[in-house]
Amino acid sequence: MTDYTIRIDEAKDRSWSQFEDFTKTLTAQLVNDIHTNKVDASEVTVIFKYRSEGTMLLIDNKWFMHAIHDFANKYSIPLKNITYQGTSSKLDSVYNKWHSLYVPDQDKINLESYCFGLKIYKSEHYSVNDILYIPQENNKNLRTKKFNCLNANMLLHRIMFLKEMYKQNLLDLENNLISFHYFKNLIRPDQDIPEDLYNMCPIQFDLKGDWEQVYSKIFKKDTNSTDWNKTGNYSYIYDDTYFTVTTESSECYTLCDFHNDDAINDYLREFHQEQFLTEKLFRPMLYWHPQLVQCTTGTLDYLKQLGFKTFSNYWNEDYDNEPNGKIRTAMIVDEVKKLNNKSLEELHEMYWDMMPILEHNRELLLKNDYTRSPWYKTS
Repeated sequence: MTDYTIRIDEAKDRSWSQFEDFTKTLTAQLVNDIHTNKVDASEVTVIFKYRSEGTMLLIDNKWFMHAIHDFANKYSIPLKNITYQGTSSKLDSVYNKWHSLYVPDQDKINLESYCFGLKIYKSEHYSVNDILYIPQENNKNLRTKKFNCLNANMLLHRIMFLKEMYKQNLLDLENNLISFHYFKNLIRPDQDIPEDLYNMCPIQFDLKGDWEQVYSKIFKKDTNSTDWNKTGNYSYIYDDTYFTVTTESSECYTLCDFHNDDAINDYLREFHQEQFLTEKLFRPMLYWHPQLVQCTTGTLDYLKQLGFKTFSNYWNEDYDNEPNGKIRTAMIVDEVKKLNNKSLEELHEMYWDMMPILEHNRELLLKNDYTRSPWYKTS
């Protein structure tokens, strides 16, 4: 067998709605070897590797798995010899649903997935010169703010969350640490932003400037392996607040519709979900922080399967089971509002009461001793 690895991150156009057909642009060596009979197509193995965010990738308005299957069939490469490596923990179930709908008579490719966010805080992944900040002490004093909710890349589900926070009068910048880097030149008329909220945008806390300036600060490289966004010191945020409101990066139809074409939304909604978990979810654990999470339906359940503990003894976590993104967002914001109505003293008492959970989650994150593997492989 001859092995070929296609690194999809090398594609030049990676806009999810018009993704480059990497089966054509990145496979020249493999195709040439088949055409010149250097290799037998039935005896090659191909790994398509994509370690970036996103599985809602459209090539010619079809999910990218269409292109992989078409490529295999065109060059007579057995589908069982092809592996896709990605980062969504929902990849297996989504692929199986798509396969049953569109190519039920074809074989299946192999899938491998790993959880990006769980690898960040393992010191063995870094060299001695890399910068990896691990806090060693928690702030025991009364804090001055109630919660933090920080949002840079304003994906559509975060815009929906921003509007709901505004509706519930929770954009209180005096008592909370909040950012929504929603720049006025990016606001479309169909997003129905109230005038008062429009005038507030962008809402900025620690990172200031236009989008290019904010982006460059977030992803400023400390070393080749680390950047401030993932491994920097965030004590100034977590030491001064009692809980985190997390809006994850996943683009999923249990959050909201993402395409401006209703036909494509309807097409993807039939099978697509995404659960891409990042430093946004796991960094609060590192800093002993409880959190409410806007992400794919079932995210809290997934964390519990890994061995993490959540906070249903302190607030209602039924939102995790709600399949409608708009309803789930309202449910989360409703819980945030209840917590925000508590005094700092009440939040302080609650916070230290939940410390056994916070210690457990932090230890599990650092040891990676999960009750089930967050990495999987199908064959």
